[in-house]
Amino acid sequence: MMEDWDLVVVWAGVAGLTAGIYGVRSGLGTLVLEEKTPGGVTADAPLIENYPGFPEGITGLDLAERMVKHAERVGVEIHSLEKVTKLDLRSEEKAVKTDRAVYTVT
Repeated sequence: MMEDWDLVVVWAGVAGLTAGIYGVRSGLGTLVLEEKTPGGVTADAPLIENYPGFPEGITGLDLAERMVKHAERVGVEIHSLEKVTKLDLRSEEKAVKTDRAVYTVT
């Protein structure tokens, strides 16, 4: 299976989800790939007390879930449990190969 995207982000941690949100806001068809579950190591944190907007603190899992919902709400497509196995970035048409599909970026 091969799919074409404007932007493919590898990993759905805080930075990857943020990149996905800004990709969609820039008008790009955006896919975020994550080998495990979205949220990255943030989801493992018992309490985050220094994140803007949550002066009382928030669990890492709650923050990660909110970020995923935000990304999906604006139109980011997130594929969980899909391992990236190879990147081909040398040619004009870039390719991201996973254990399920090949995604091209032109």
